[in-house]
Amino acid sequence: MRGTHNKLAWLLMLSLFAVFFNLGMVRAETTMQEYQLKAAFLVNFARFITWPEQVFPPDRQDFQLCVVGADPFGTALRGLETKKINGRAIRITRVDSLKHIPQCHLLFVSKSEKDRLGQLSANMEKRAVVTVSDITGFVNAGGSIEFVTEKDRLSFIINYSALKQQGIRANASMLDLAASVR
Repeated sequence: MRGTHNKLAWLLMLSLFAVFFNLGMVRAETTMQEYQLKAAFLVNFARFITWPEQVFPPDRQDFQLCVVGADPFGTALRGLETKKINGRAIRITRVDSLKHIPQCHLLFVSKSEKDRLGQLSANMEKRAVVTVSDITGFVNAGGSIEFVTEKDRLSFIINYSALKQQGIRANASMLDLAASVR
């Protein structure tokens, strides 16, 4: 009898492990798909935004897409460097900290930087950089674009005044697609 009880306990534990393992795989796959979609959004944002000409000096004609903090994209950004934004090759740069951000045109701020958003405003003040994040309240903290999920659909909020202050213009089509424009 005791051997049967131990077998049942073992099978139950194994079954629970299998369920949790599968849920973890589904969650990881969902996260991967989420960031593949966000990577596509980043490229499309760049296509519908106009930067001041001076941010593209004649000696440097590439488009700099930067990710600061813990990179949530995994392999989702792979292949973007073969694409072009308005005729400019995309270059992806990963940055560890908000303190030392190179010249970027579009900067994705990872959730790992949530507690350092005050540094973001100070470092981006005189630069024409579109900042994007999925940190809740990002546009309220001065960010340009915040990813949001509404009714299980990925959307975004645009901080139009932040873009305008930097001399950056978002296309009317992009503004129409936004969940909210502030």
